[in-house]
Amino acid sequence: MPDFNNLPDDDELALLQFIEEFMARYEDYLANADDDTDTRDAGIEFMNNVLAAADALDVAEFKDWSVPTYNDAYETVSRFRLFTKSFVIRSQVRKARLGKINSVCLDTETKEHIHNYITAIRELLERAEIEEGKRNSLYAKLNKFAADVDRARTPFDNAIIFIVAAADAAKKVGESLNPLSELIKRINEVLGHAKDLEGDVKLPSPPERKRIEGPRKKAESGFSRDLDDIPF
Repeated sequence: MPDFNNLPDDDELALLQFIEEFMARYEDYLANADDDTDTRDAGIEFMNNVLAAADALDVAEFKDWSVPTYNDAYETVSRFRLFTKSFVIRSQVRKARLGKINSVCLDTETKEHIHNYITAIRELLERAEIEEGKRNSLYAKLNKFAADVDRARTPFDNAIIFIVAAADAAKKVGESLNPLSELIKRINEVLGHAKDLEGDVKLPSPPERKRIEGPRKKAESGFSRDLDDIPF
């Protein structure tokens, strides 16, 4: 099962993780079943699992579907598999677009500038009058951001996590971390400029819903380096 503590905040992307597992389990069963095997129970279980997750996450696209009777299982499950696969494709496209919106491609020169700032921040943290546990926590967050800088696209999440933690530390510690604010400002400016050069990345238009219709429901009733020495 997916890690419930690390599901995406986006409901549709969270559902995608459940569907991928349920679908893989069902497809594996079908691949190993004999030609004369009655697969209706497995199909009904697959539908029930996906619909339960969709209901818990309040994903509206699955609202018109319901678990079929045993006699209708083959036809309904077949249509539901196609519908679910189309949902997965739409979600994957959306996820890819979201990844571009929340990241930036950095050229070699820009990466070098940011790494220079990161080196300066490490030296500053080493000299700062700060509790050791807090220092190590900031190092860990900074290292994650530094690793992201060298990726094909640099996501913003670890940068933001470090910047927020560093700004809080600078406010609490005071003088020994005063240069940190300027270094953070310069990193922000470099990332912002790189993102501006990329232009806007738009999410795809909302798809037409339910191209494969579900069954109708019945009616129911201290830093020694000068900042100016850092190349930028």
